[in-house]
Amino acid sequence: MKCGTPFLLFLLTACAQIREPLGGEKDVSPPTLLSAEPANGSVWFAADRIVLHFNERVKLDHLRERLLISPPLDKQPEVQVVGGTDVVLQLKAPLLPNTTYTFNIGETVVDLTEGNAAAGLSYVVSTGDVLDSLLISGVVVDAFNTKPEDGVLVVLHSDTDSTGFTTGRPGYFTRTDKDGGFTLRNLRSGSYQLHALKDQNANFRYDLPNERVAFLDDRVISGDSAFHELRMFLGEAPVQQVIEALVQPDRGWRLVLARSSDTIQLRQLDRVGGSLSWALEWNETRDTVLFWPSDTTLLADQRFVVSDSSGTLDTLTYRVQRKMPFYLDVKAASSAVDGQRVLVSARPVRSINRERVEMRIDSSLVDCALAIDPNKGRQVLVSAIFPDDKRAVLTLLPGALEDIYGGRNDTLRLALGNKSALQTGDLKIRLSRDTGFELAGPFILQVLNAQGGVFLIERFSAFPFASDRPGVVSGSYTVKLIEDLNGDGYWSTGSLKDQRQPERVFRQQGEVQVRAGWEVGVDWKVSAH
Repeated sequence: MKCGTPFLLFLLTACAQIREPLGGEKDVSPPTLLSAEPANGSVWFAADRIVLHFNERVKLDHLRERLLISPPLDKQPEVQVVGGTDVVLQLKAPLLPNTTYTFNIGETVVDLTEGNAAAGLSYVVSTGDVLDSLLISGVVVDAFNTKPEDGVLVVLHSDTDSTGFTTGRPGYFTRTDKDGGFTLRNLRSGSYQLHALKDQNANFRYDLPNERVAFLDDRVISGDSAFHELRMFLGEAPVQQVIEALVQPDRGWRLVLARSSDTIQLRQLDRVGGSLSWALEWNETRDTVLFWPSDTTLLADQRFVVSDSSGTLDTLTYRVQRKMPFYLDVKAASSAVDGQRVLVSARPVRSINRERVEMRIDSSLVDCALAIDPNKGRQVLVSAIFPDDKRAVLTLLPGALEDIYGGRNDTLRLALGNKSALQTGDLKIRLSRDTGFELAGPFILQVLNAQGGVFLIERFSAFPFASDRPGVVSGSYTVKLIEDLNGDGYWSTGSLKDQRQPERVFRQQGEVQVRAGWEVGVDWKVSAH
């Protein structure tokens, strides 16, 4: 019995241990404002201290970004939690007379346990005898992709203040919600300029070239019933400059420019002897260019002057960061050019050894011809007869393609030819314009795949317009329309200085589902909303 006593005591002790109770519902309720000193909605406000009493213990979260006081104060108040449940705002300067102030504090006050924010909570007072109550509301969207802008500033200035948005402070402001919506509340009666701003330096003004902006052409009246849409864009840089330069592993030198360009040159500073030339490969908007050197020998760490028609832009160093891949990589593009299939190589192609190329449809060898695209050195065009219901495989044996640096491909097998009718459908798009809705044109029609890549581009000058595309791989697509007012063939941004809006972009609501073996019709009457 004595030998068993310690075990019994251990068992009884273990059974008697006190543990934290499990289960229970998670607290999802935000803090509630019980009262305030002075009271919320007070007039003739003259205090220098505001006390907000909450129903539970709270803390402050991201105070600098989330505490919005409209109109803005010259000096931010000192804010702290006192006694666990009270938030105290100590004002550092007198408020303006006869002015209604809104303290949007809810986003920064969260409960102590779960971090639930008192979202939407505002404290409003007036230093005069009237509490202003007019509204202006609307939505802010990205001008190019039409997606809502979350958390950007929306600001109001007097319609007589021509420089306030770039040099001063707004009369009223708020931030957009996750759906891009905004409501400016407690406004005084009047006419205003309405802007949206991605404020990079938190000074409430548009003064940096990398700040995105939106504006309305017309003035807004406080209390109107209109729902205002602001389209946000990044303006074109005032001067041309190189904003990024990177030597890619395949030795192309990628330069990203601040604005589109018609021409650009490189002038060598360090190179002695030998011959060096560059082949240029521009993107569609001509603000990014790949420079392909004709010779990479002793090129690393050499300096070059970059210039365009306006003069010298920069002096850059060709700096190699990674070893060039040994084999030349080649992929089959999803699109076709005039019935020819397209191969895209990692480096510009210099020659093709046709004896190292073979193509089979099913198991039978067929004739094909390969040619380097004279306008795009990294593209190889494949000509052959591609039956609709057959599978074509192009085999590139080692050395079939040789790039400008002497690199060659390893064995590659690339699927070409038309997709089987069991995998594709037909897409037919019919565009018209809603009655009374003005669209100037010309226009760019784009069809985007599920990854956001551009699957189809067509340009046309007037409505109505029809586009028929057979053999579309089954999947989800989005139809998009650009009003190409300047006729340059791509979307153009706006300019606040010139009061020019970005070109309008329209996106059909919902996705288009292309099903294998089906004909899918899209009838889109383009309208403002």
